Amino acid sequence: METSEPQGGSSPRPSGQTRPYPKLLTERGAVLLLLGVFAILCVHGLVWDTPTVDEFAHLPAGYYYLKTADFSLYPHNPPLLKVLAALPLLALQPEIGPPPHRGSPAWQPWIFGTDFMERNRTIYDRIFLLGRLPILALGVFLGWIVWRWSRDLYGPRAGLISLAGYAFCPTLIAHAHLATIDVGAAAFMLLALWAFQRYVADPRPRRLLLCGLVLGLAELAKLSSLLLYPIFGLLALVALARGDRFPLRPGSRRPVLGSLAALVLIFALSVAVLDLGYLFQGVGRPLASYSFHSRFLTRLAGVLPGSLPVPLPGPFLEGFDMVQLDSELGEFPSYFLGRWSREGSVLYYPATLLFKTPLLLLAAWLAAPFAKLRPRPRGELFVALPLLLLLAASSLLFHRIAYGIRYILPVLPLALIYMGRLVPALETRTRGLRLAALAALALYPLSALLATPNTLDYFNLLARGRGDRLLIDSNFDWGQGLKRVRAYMDREKLDHIDLAYFGHVDPAIYGIAWDFPRPDRPGLVAVSANFLHGYPYVTYAGGRMVPVRPGAFQWLEKYPEVEYLGGGMFVYRVGQTTPTQGISQML
Repeated sequence: METSEPQGGSSPRPSGQTRPYPKLLTERGAVLLLLGVFAILCVHGLVWDTPTVDEFAHLPAGYYYLKTADFSLYPHNPPLLKVLAALPLLALQPEIGPPPHRGSPAWQPWIFGTDFMERNRTIYDRIFLLGRLPILALGVFLGWIVWRWSRDLYGPRAGLISLAGYAFCPTLIAHAHLATIDVGAAAFMLLALWAFQRYVADPRPRRLLLCGLVLGLAELAKLSSLLLYPIFGLLALVALARGDRFPLRPGSRRPVLGSLAALVLIFALSVAVLDLGYLFQGVGRPLASYSFHSRFLTRLAGVLPGSLPVPLPGPFLEGFDMVQLDSELGEFPSYFLGRWSREGSVLYYPATLLFKTPLLLLAAWLAAPFAKLRPRPRGELFVALPLLLLLAASSLLFHRIAYGIRYILPVLPLALIYMGRLVPALETRTRGLRLAALAALALYPLSALLATPNTLDYFNLLARGRGDRLLIDSNFDWGQGLKRVRAYMDREKLDHIDLAYFGHVDPAIYGIAWDFPRPDRPGLVAVSANFLHGYPYVTYAGGRMVPVRPGAFQWLEKYPEVEYLGGGMFVYRVGQTTPTQGISQML
């Protein structure tokens, strides 16, 4: 069983010495300060970033769920976080229309989002300011879990160091201020792993119930949380192999079987929570009533009886089929180290960590496995093993969906917790090494402080100032830059600008008068990094989504770059050229 004493705690003071203030109060004050700074940095980006590509669809869909209890719109991921983000919108009562019945199912959420924008233009910016607040709260909660778990494993100082790493991590700041599902999913996944570790350490009925509840909430947050089931199973087997027993009944005659039965009960409770979250819609439908498109589910359905009642919600299963199909075929090409590919690369996600993690934090992560602790905390297994498995699964199974570091976001808080093991290890090292570690800790916040509010497009020094030449999409340009274009126009006293904007929001909502760039029209051009590098996608024009062909705006790179505005937006100066190219050739 696991010891309750944290590793790396401070040694007791000699008798007779007093502290000027209670130690716990000081620790709590530091925790509140770090979480407060994190929230402030998030708010800066929350106000400054325009709605990103996924927010554009997520938030209207969440509000639609609240008003209709119909989860068939945008089933690609479960509804929990979209609903939580939409709760503040009840104060504004935005108008919604019916779900679209045209276009492919994959694009219907964005068609619905476009209609939602047109109906609510006057309050559109406020809608997203409010919708981001619940995700920010979940981001703060995720930071609290990082602190508590690291503290439990390695001691109070380690908990604060892990929290400091979290509070100034640009990627976590970036995604904690957007109304998307990535930070919320990471919070529930981390909470589920922590709850399972605590149950194995001290099996009690209420801890088992909590574990099943939180695992179910994780499944309601994001489909990638399905990975928790094999991870829980492997963690349980390793814990049993090293002698841990966690049956629901203390003193069980068959503790191994009792432990496995407890695990099955946790899984069953999580499925019940998942079904409840979908209001039991489609639960019990026969397998033959589904028409699957992914190879995985098609083959699975082929070996099971068609009359088998499926104990999962219909929209959940349909969403899983869509996402699985994307992972098998690749929905869009991915951009990796300057090249486009539909096959992806198993190195994509390790590379995102390499280039988008502050170098001092990256060095701490790489050093953490080599820190020698005696004894090693038994609960450490529940951090280290999921960290490795989640990164490996993303790289090996989902490398065709390589659109940003957000897909491996749960890896970051796990790595931050694991980093805490450096603290007790350093306490036995030389004074010079400890001073060097303190200097690194003092310098580390500069990465986030200098990047804000451009934390979404943060890259470390290894990118040499042009991260967009290595990785783009949501790593750099996710449609967040329209307010920066408006600020540039105000600063340069421009009434109009040529614009190639990667996103779905109408620039006119932010007072931007614009036209598509043309090689035969000289002047200033604002262009999103994705389009600058040839991404085939869509943009908003004339009240609808307009497709943009591959390489439509790459010709801009032949002209001088004037400025990088942040938020994925560049400004180029186009001169008069001899050849002309019509807009019909570009779009």
